[in-house]
Amino acid sequence: MKTLSLVGLLLSAALTVPAFAAEPAYKIVDRIKVPDGGFDYATFDAARSRILMARGDFTTVIDTKTGKLSQLSSGALGHMALPIPGTTLIVLPQRRGTIRIVDTATDMVLGELPGGKNPDGATYDPVTKYVFVMNRESAEATVIDPIARKAVATIPVGGTLEFPASDGAGKIFVNVTSVPEIAVIDVKTKTVTARYKLDGCRGASGLAYATKSKLLISSCGNGMAKVLQADTGKEIASLPIARGPDAVIYDPVRQLAFIPCGGDGVLEIISVADPAHVASVGHIQTEPGSRTGTLDPQSGRLYLMASKPDPAGTPGPGGRGIARVPGTYEVLVIAP
Repeated sequence: MKTLSLVGLLLSAALTVPAFAAEPAYKIVDRIKVPDGGFDYATFDAARSRILMARGDFTTVIDTKTGKLSQLSSGALGHMALPIPGTTLIVLPQRRGTIRIVDTATDMVLGELPGGKNPDGATYDPVTKYVFVMNRESAEATVIDPIARKAVATIPVGGTLEFPASDGAGKIFVNVTSVPEIAVIDVKTKTVTARYKLDGCRGASGLAYATKSKLLISSCGNGMAKVLQADTGKEIASLPIARGPDAVIYDPVRQLAFIPCGGDGVLEIISVADPAHVASVGHIQTEPGSRTGTLDPQSGRLYLMASKPDPAGTPGPGGRGIARVPGTYEVLVIAP
């Protein structure tokens, strides 16, 4: 009886171990050299298995099956190159106040639409089939019909806007870094319906929606990540992270959230499989300045943009950040 009781206790303990206990180990498996030039957000074009990385004068394209590198000359001056499902189109919010629509099949610009001040992050909504572009400095979202190539609405949000995320079911969430909070937009009424506080967060930047656990993961510039219930805004976790994050990358297959932190050159890994046991499960050394990227959910590989900072600390263009060393631009491939 005592032996059976012990076995039962061990079995019970094993069954209650959080889902994050046996996460795969991640490591850098490749470094893909890319042309020099600034970068911002990256996206994954699932239909064509390719990475799209918005640069200064073009968009870098990486075929994840062959490793072939190419570029879209028409995809210039974008904060990101957002692929539109079921088409060959991408939408590029541009700092100068325009929103460009490009056909990747022909590498041609199909249209440039007026946005607000500094159109930045954007997300596709499958319910309306519209793109919601966040105008960082004019505090509103421009809603784009990419097929009709026109703006259909402007939604006042308020504050300084950062990255948005869609739940795929009629809600858009966006970090309002100046408050700080997450604003919730209803895609049908095109209004802000709720605001979730990010207590203690400063410099909220990256945001992701975890589809299975229905959680929001927001990265903060003061060394923390906030995890909230998407339906109520209730905070369920506040986790320490490294410095300088600018993106949150969600893997729906492995139910992990990745936060590249460029200030320290660290990739943080957080398990969001179980809302009751959200926890940090790993840290990978990357490169200082590597702060954004994307993921191929089929392979689980991450693609992070990186370059070496100027050892002398020379300011970058326009006084933003630190200048980068020519010839050091690359994409880090990180795999489980």
